[in-house]
Amino acid sequence: MNSDGKLHKAQSAVLYTLQYATRARYSELQRAADMQSDVFKFHIRKLVTQRFIIKADDGLYELTAEGKAFVGRLDKGTGREIEQPKSSMLMVVRCGNYILGHRREREPFNGFWGIASAPVLRGVPLVESAARELNKQTGIEASFRVAGSYRVIDKNTHGNVLEDKIFAVMVADIDRLAPVRPWSGGYSEWMPVKELLQKPHLFPITPAIFEMLSAGIAFREDVCTYTNAEY
Repeated sequence: MNSDGKLHKAQSAVLYTLQYATRARYSELQRAADMQSDVFKFHIRKLVTQRFIIKADDGLYELTAEGKAFVGRLDKGTGREIEQPKSSMLMVVRCGNYILGHRREREPFNGFWGIASAPVLRGVPLVESAARELNKQTGIEASFRVAGSYRVIDKNTHGNVLEDKIFAVMVADIDRLAPVRPWSGGYSEWMPVKELLQKPHLFPITPAIFEMLSAGIAFREDVCTYTNAEY
């Protein structure tokens, strides 16, 4: 991978060849890369070191599991990984008329109020991911359900994409206002929904989340614009 994030064309040729051929000889891969042997050896060693390919006992090369996943993310036109939306969760925790509001205390969006979010844990079901992350952030134990999904594209005032996220909207209803444990990444507090919606520096998606839940909407997609100072 070059410093600009682009895979060398010889390495791309090897990965693409193995994507369709499954297994190939060194000579076949060299021919696909159209490169002299001495220089080509460097790129083969690089792919082996990165654990994208392996040389089997019979001398043939094949993709590793990591290599199969990586080549599936490559843009054949540019040689770069295809940028995709992040997978995340919004954790809506309710107790009667109260909601667990959250103020972000890290960049980006430092100081913004809304609903606590967390990344989806790889290989972990959504409901378990949400329960784990809520407990890590607040010490609260809760059982979640999936209420829908929400795609949010954040842009700056020039129209450039800052972030692209697909949130799983996770909801947990609990029967008591459990104490909230401090956390370094943000501050959480129980409050009426109306109070949360009146907070300064409120994420614009926050009222939209409550609209989704109230109307039973399973999917929503919005574009939000932020100034450089806000982001």
